[in-house]
Amino acid sequence: MSRSKRSAAKRRRARALHVEVVAAEESAVAEQRLRPARRRGQLAKMVLGGAAAVGFGLWMVLARVTYAGHTKHPVRALSIPQPLYQVVRRNLLQAGIIAPATAPPDATTSTS
Repeated sequence: MSRSKRSAAKRRRARALHVEVVAAEESAVAEQRLRPARRRGQLAKMVLGGAAAVGFGLWMVLARVTYAGHTKHPVRALSIPQPLYQVVRRNLLQAGIIAPATAPPDATTSTS
């Protein structure tokens, strides 16, 4: 191989090595610049996910409290209090509106 070819090959190897070193340095610099951005991105994703979960839970609670189909208080019987019931019954009996049941009329035979 001639001297000029050897020197050209040497320059090519040196240039390739220099390009690799420069590329490695550039990627390290780019990685240093991207690291904080990636961290901010991950933090933003976590914050949005947490806010979505809390919001979903809050909407579930609000729906349960405000929706008409959901019971909000224990069920109570729909009847009047016993003392009032006794007073009304006594007053109706005294007025003759309600009376004890009467016996059916006796059976009679008809004459032909």
